[in-house]
Amino acid sequence: MQRFERNISILGRSKRTFDNYSRHVAALALHFGKIPTELDPEDIKDYLFELQKRSKTTSQSYFKHTVYGLRFLLKTEGLPYSYLHLPAIPKVKKLPTILSREEIWRMLQSAELLKHKLLIGLIYGCGLRCMEVRNIKLHTQNAAQ
Repeated sequence: MQRFERNISILGRSKRTFDNYSRHVAALALHFGKIPTELDPEDIKDYLFELQKRSKTTSQSYFKHTVYGLRFLLKTEGLPYSYLHLPAIPKVKKLPTILSREEIWRMLQSAELLKHKLLIGLIYGCGLRCMEVRNIKLHTQNAAQ
């Protein structure tokens, strides 16, 4: 597990990524009573099938994190992805929701503090993500622009 954590850190992944991957790999190991690299590919397929059947959401995030965690484990152990015959997970492309002018106006009116109105305006008007707005430093901004 230390090598797993080290490799995630070296690749610049967050602590949360390590927590997610290790939690899902550990759940699989507990289910079978041995580490995933010692399992038969058919056991992995049965487990993943169970996860898909149990999933109540359309995103199936638990399933995805299990597969991603297993892929990273294989990479850490120097094994090819084909070792466990993991499925490819297609990326679902969905269009963003575009709010009407009235909806934006209601959002701005519902914000009580000026800073909240400013944040809403930045997020929607500039197309920024929440994290991008959070990372804006006041001293780096030129209000005249």
